[in-house]
Amino acid sequence: MNIQLSISLLVSDRMETLGKCLASLKPLLRELDSELIAVFTGKNEETLNLLRQYTSQVIPFTWCNDFSKARNVGLKEARGEWFMYLDDDEWFDDTTEIIQFFKSGEYRNYQCAFYVERNYMDLEGKRYYDADVGRMCRLTPETTFVFPIHENLYPFHEPDKKLKAFVHHFGYARKDRENLENTKTSRNLPLLLEMLEKNPKSPQSCMQIAQEYRSIGEYDNAIRYCRRGLEYARKEKRIYNYELWLQVNLPMLISYTGDLELALKEAEQLLVLPRTLEVASAYLCVTLVASCRDLKKYRKGLKYVRLYHEKILYLRKNPDAALRQRAVGVTMDNVAEEEAPVYVEGLFFSTEAGDLESVCEILSWLPWEDESRISPLYPRLEEWKKKYPQIQNEILAGYDRLYTNNLYVCLQKCLHAEKCGEIQKSLNLWTICAESCPPGFQWELIEIAVRNSFSLNPLVSRMSPEVWNEYTTATAKHKETKTLEQFYEKINPLLEKYPFYARKLEQCCLERLLTSELLESARPAVLLEQYCESVLTDAEALYRPEVLAAPETYALPSQYRFAAIVKDALVLFNKGDLTGCIPLLNAAVQVYPRMSVAVSQLLRSLEEQMHSSQRTVPEEFLILGNQVKQVLHDLMEEKQWEEAYGVSAQLVSLLPDDLDVLRMKQEILHHGTPPVRKNW
Repeated sequence: MNIQLSISLLVSDRMETLGKCLASLKPLLRELDSELIAVFTGKNEETLNLLRQYTSQVIPFTWCNDFSKARNVGLKEARGEWFMYLDDDEWFDDTTEIIQFFKSGEYRNYQCAFYVERNYMDLEGKRYYDADVGRMCRLTPETTFVFPIHENLYPFHEPDKKLKAFVHHFGYARKDRENLENTKTSRNLPLLLEMLEKNPKSPQSCMQIAQEYRSIGEYDNAIRYCRRGLEYARKEKRIYNYELWLQVNLPMLISYTGDLELALKEAEQLLVLPRTLEVASAYLCVTLVASCRDLKKYRKGLKYVRLYHEKILYLRKNPDAALRQRAVGVTMDNVAEEEAPVYVEGLFFSTEAGDLESVCEILSWLPWEDESRISPLYPRLEEWKKKYPQIQNEILAGYDRLYTNNLYVCLQKCLHAEKCGEIQKSLNLWTICAESCPPGFQWELIEIAVRNSFSLNPLVSRMSPEVWNEYTTATAKHKETKTLEQFYEKINPLLEKYPFYARKLEQCCLERLLTSELLESARPAVLLEQYCESVLTDAEALYRPEVLAAPETYALPSQYRFAAIVKDALVLFNKGDLTGCIPLLNAAVQVYPRMSVAVSQLLRSLEEQMHSSQRTVPEEFLILGNQVKQVLHDLMEEKQWEEAYGVSAQLVSLLPDDLDVLRMKQEILHHGTPPVRKNW
């Protein structure tokens, strides 16, 4: 009988995580010939009872502030070919890869193995960093743990296997970074400082102390120990993983203090040292690119984008070197995750430097085929394109030279073909994008279609009503009102097969016109009638007649109820029954305050008719005016200055002697108008 794997678990009284830890080990115990050894440092009987459900090997240990001694107790009892160790606040996400490593016999080809420890920095699990940890090795008589804190297995021989399996670890997570009580840092720091006092020239202890200070945001102390650790590490013949960590983190920690010039200087000095290997160089380039961006040193930043690219290419061609050059949270995989963001910064740098040749080159470096890496950067790429309109043709031409199936690039090629007058080519590319539209770019595809009268069917047929409503609302809000009606006239024929979508766009456009424009006296009634007809047509298609007959009873959406009331008001208005019209308009404003400007414009038409016929303005007219004034107050409270301006303009004509209205109008103008800066 042969035990493949001994699993040693160090257990205190952390019941909140122990259950998850043990449950994650169950597949290993079930699928492999393995044993679980629990070294128990706690006092809680409940913890013991839970452990005994999983193993009979529970070894009591009195805690003595020495992790190696505690680990060696479990190691002494191990009988497996291989040994694995972990803590009770860690649990595996999935152990399938580890099980296959042993079941397949692959483990016989290696001396040790790494898996990933995912260290969370907050209790919500949103911020974390991954670190490769060597927690598995072949068990030999010489195997032992060293160091009382941040203990290591020794000896740790090659060849080693890197596994993608990972454990969740919340040991460093907390809500209040200033409160160190009951945290690992409060436990670790005194032990580490004591170790350094015994061995004052230990670069590894300096690194571990710097890590603890970094985790609690004490960057000045972390920087101090980084410098001290590097001083000692440089005197050693070999380059160890702690020196790699210190090189990478020193300029990064300096940048956290806000001293970007010093961070840049420090990173540049480290970069030229012969002891700085390729993974560290790539990390330093990432820090240098960020510093150059913030310091607006674009040409220098472009230099380090290129150097980063060079180092990443070297590491990909030399995977053995990449595998050897790693430390806690410092790996080839981690620094390669910065590839796309670094190259996008390079696009900004090269554009600022006027180096269009580099623009095309860097575009070709981006990982276009890896959607998970490139898609988060689409907004940044759009920002780059829009920031430099003077060279937009050159930017689009750069995209046009790329050989990739990426849909975002396809969209840029479509725009380039349109600008070059190659309409058929633009249509072909547009159709490809429309059939599998990149998220967030449906709107631009619609604009292209409207400009060139392309059929919208391939795109709109795949759009949900929610996405279409979002588009129509944004279109009505952001387009200039002078071009909005022209745009609607162009897009409406393209929506022939989608009447609901066409009416939704029509309603949004009419709302914009009615709530933001000082229209000619005849237009408010005409546009309101068109608006109500469109809204009520939708209502008739969606609701039963008995529902529409009593809208208040069935609590229809406010837009529909508003349209029903205004339709009745317009009938009276067209008959010349102004007195009967006003109470209905009063009720309509209460139902749908958003359209108060439209009602105000209709009131202005009523006022003109009353003055022309020398009739007395009824009291209801003034009541409605005051009600619209309250709507204006609400808009100002919400800082909706553009919409508030439209309401105030109507109220000035409606209540010309109301000083409160005049005062509000001035306040709206003050807040809604950007300051004019003059060069004296």
